[in-house]
Amino acid sequence: KHKFAFLATLLTPAAVEMAPKKAAASATKAAETIMQTAPKVATAGAKRAAEAAPAEEPASKRLAATLKKHAVSQSLYKHIVEILEHPLAENLSQDSREMLLAALPHSLCVPSDERQEFQESIVKMMGQLMGQILATMQASLDAENERVAGSEAKKQELEETIQAAEAALSKAQDVTAAHQTELNRACSATQTANAKLTKAKEAQNTGDAAHALARTDKEALEAALVGDLEKLKSGDVGDAAPDMLYQHLEPLLLKLDLDASLRSATKPALLNAPAGRGLFDKKVVEEIENSFTAKIEQLSKHIAESQPAADARMLVVTEAEGKVAEAEAVQNAAADGLASARAVQKHAQASLKAAKASLTEFKPEYKKATEVRDQQQVQVQTFMDVNVAAFDVLSAKISAKKKKAMAAAAEAEAAAMAAAAEAEVSAQAEAAEAANAANEAETRDATMPAAEEMAATEETEAKGSAAADGTSTTDGESAACAAAESAPERSVEETPKIIEAPAAIGSVAELGA
Repeated sequence: KHKFAFLATLLTPAAVEMAPKKAAASATKAAETIMQTAPKVATAGAKRAAEAAPAEEPASKRLAATLKKHAVSQSLYKHIVEILEHPLAENLSQDSREMLLAALPHSLCVPSDERQEFQESIVKMMGQLMGQILATMQASLDAENERVAGSEAKKQELEETIQAAEAALSKAQDVTAAHQTELNRACSATQTANAKLTKAKEAQNTGDAAHALARTDKEALEAALVGDLEKLKSGDVGDAAPDMLYQHLEPLLLKLDLDASLRSATKPALLNAPAGRGLFDKKVVEEIENSFTAKIEQLSKHIAESQPAADARMLVVTEAEGKVAEAEAVQNAAADGLASARAVQKHAQASLKAAKASLTEFKPEYKKATEVRDQQQVQVQTFMDVNVAAFDVLSAKISAKKKKAMAAAAEAEAAAMAAAAEAEVSAQAEAAEAANAANEAETRDATMPAAEEMAATEETEAKGSAAADGTSTTDGESAACAAAESAPERSVEETPKIIEAPAAIGSVAELGA
């Protein structure tokens, strides 16, 4: 009883101090209710306590027992206590805070369907306190958002500048790549032209080598014919030794078409003085001179015949050199274009670098401007996700008894729905059965007139047949009449027999005839 009195003493002034007038009135009423609803057994307990005053249980143990009784976890309860201890709850006096803290386990932790009016007042007061804290936090966050609006705009401007610089750089890179591709093509064309020129020069060198060699041999043979050979032939060698003169002629002799015997007799015949030469040596010297002359004529003819081909090779080389010059000019122009494109790209890269540097320099300022805002935003979100969520869970919590009743009601509703569904299925089945019966009756009503008409037709045919033969079949007429009279009374099951009647009546008529 003393505990409830203390709580009531704390509750009324605390509520008046922390809440609006309506909340204060509720708090006052809650305090009165606490006093009125204090357990009557408190008096008896006080008497027993007077007889034997046991040591009071620790507050933490009592709190744990209360939370366990109401199936509330320590962590969830802790988030509610954090609302009372929040820095923005500074207008709440220490007495009010202690009052609410003492009342929480016996109000908010109690299932909503079991709370009394004073307990609902405590819950309402906690909701108002939580709303005031959240409103203060949101107002502070809004103010910070307004302060960083300028920083956000400047940051966006810097980012847009970077985006524009990146676009310009990308465009410049594309242009550079295009010029690089053009230069690569020009270089490839130049390489191709140089390769063709090299091939033409190689063909010229190969072709002109034989032509030049023939010209050189011809000139050497002509010089030897009037020089060393003439000296050895005439014997007028002057100061030169005949052997030396022959050594000069020897390489040229190898170019002549001489048979083996003539080639072996050449040196003795030429080194022998003219006065000492016999008929054979003179003939040898004559043949050698004729061979020189024939070789010179052969080479002259070869030179004359190969000159057009040499001129053609020279023309090919000249044209190839022109192609190389053209390709090199295109390559140089492409190289100049690439150099200009690279200069533009370099300028774009510098602009982008400067824009990024500006953003980097601004980031500390932006961070400083937004740091407080971000921190408050996290605090608001955390308060919503943790503390407000915990309050919502406890304020809406219902007792196990009500859960069981709700489950029973849901089960009963499900059973009723199942019964209604079953009744609907049964009704549909009955309706289908009635529809089938109606269809059968309609079919029967449609079939019976057709059977009667068929029987009458058969009877008429039978009478006509009997009249044509001049004979009357009494038994047949009686049978037909009896069949006609009994036809309307036949059931649907006998209809097939009526349909077969023409064959039977015909047979009877034939027997009567």
